Amino acid sequence: MTMARHHTRRQLLQGFVSASAPGVLRAHAPGKPLNVLFLICDQMRGDALGFLGSPNARTPHLDRLAARGVSFDNCFSNSPVCMPSRKSIFSGLYPHQHGSLTNRHGKPLEVPGSLIDQFQRRGYRVGYIGKNHAYRDSALVSSLDTASLRDREPFRSYSRFTPPEWHCDTYWPAEECYAWRSTNEALQFIDQARDGNPFFLTVSYFDPHPPYMAPSDYTARYHSDRMTIPPYVPASALSGRLEDYCRAMKFDRIKDTDLTETMRYYYASIEGMVDYQVGRLMAALERKGLVENTIVLFTSDHGDFMGQHRAVRKAMFLYDALLHVPMIWRVPGMATTGARRRSLAQGIDIFPTLLDLAGGKPEKDLPGRTLRPLLAGEERLDESHAIFTSAGYGEWPRELVETNRLQSANPESPLHTLVEDGSDVLQHRQSMIQTRKWKFIMSGSRPPELYHLNGAWAEVANVAERKEFASIRRDLEQRLTAWWRW
Repeated sequence: MTMARHHTRRQLLQGFVSASAPGVLRAHAPGKPLNVLFLICDQMRGDALGFLGSPNARTPHLDRLAARGVSFDNCFSNSPVCMPSRKSIFSGLYPHQHGSLTNRHGKPLEVPGSLIDQFQRRGYRVGYIGKNHAYRDSALVSSLDTASLRDREPFRSYSRFTPPEWHCDTYWPAEECYAWRSTNEALQFIDQARDGNPFFLTVSYFDPHPPYMAPSDYTARYHSDRMTIPPYVPASALSGRLEDYCRAMKFDRIKDTDLTETMRYYYASIEGMVDYQVGRLMAALERKGLVENTIVLFTSDHGDFMGQHRAVRKAMFLYDALLHVPMIWRVPGMATTGARRRSLAQGIDIFPTLLDLAGGKPEKDLPGRTLRPLLAGEERLDESHAIFTSAGYGEWPRELVETNRLQSANPESPLHTLVEDGSDVLQHRQSMIQTRKWKFIMSGSRPPELYHLNGAWAEVANVAERKEFASIRRDLEQRLTAWWRW
């Protein structure tokens, strides 16, 4: 679906001036306005980057972007699944504030009042290419200068014979896959850039979302016997619900060879369908002489278990494997390059940060904070600073957990569909508070969980019932319930 609308610069600026109404930016950026290239991929773990020392990932173009910019090594999504996370990014609101607690809960965003709207009102030429899953399709297409929306290729479908960790080479030639086509359209958009007419372009890639697929040119570079599986932490060390998930998906019986094969395709997808595309876009900015006038932001909507607890994919859990995401900024004029920030950041920080860098701020207060001081090098680690997440979930029928099937379900339904359908039902609510050292989770149908992270990226043991941590649990629980009472 593609539709373009064209307005003159004067018409857009007149619209911005006449709309000195709530929701528009209050201040203009001094001098030449900065373009924005906002790159989002789907389901990329926060540690799946070469420069972070991943034993599995090869990301030369993202490594180069980080070397010329700033990486937030402790960035977290506000939801473990697509729609709530993306709505948080583009609205600046937590999931319970914008109304989507699962992929099946709540309505899509409207453009007015969102991040895109803010730049439209400033007279920016605005484009959106690739996966949406946040806005209403019709509203997004009709409101933008350029919109080309696509999700996954038709051949990426499942059947009941397909295991949940399915992986294979793409069925189409690389240049026909959607990652390449989205990049091609983004290159056309960038090529139309003109002085005095700044642009805000979102390029949203479906990969490395399952089914894990990549062109053979990339999958051939990865070998199963060279994949490093994350250190094993049994699901029982975290929660009974995670145990149920692993049993329902048969991950408790997954073979090493199946797991490492899935990992091979996952990381090949990151290199070919994400990293290589970022390189193409950065090369275009350089050719056009736009690198020093364009903010580039790269992130993911959420993560993936990808070997942790011997599981893959995502589900409605508030664990770091699913919430920890990459965040890399390159901002012209910022002297700090190649920096790695340890401060906590989250998806809702993107909205206020982009507006701040563009010379303004939203009309109404948002719960996120601008990261501009951190981008400029002013990092002072605050051990009390916390990030929050709100989400919903459903419990799985015992029949599904014990037998991996449901008598009441369509016998043609793939296993992962049955499990995800059960998880996405809004039966219960859950919330999480995380500081640099601690994480506390409350769930409507299960006992609380407390983890001593101490700067680590993965939970190891639930210590919620240990007496020596009672005061820490009490403090975090008070902060969490004050933030969202459900």
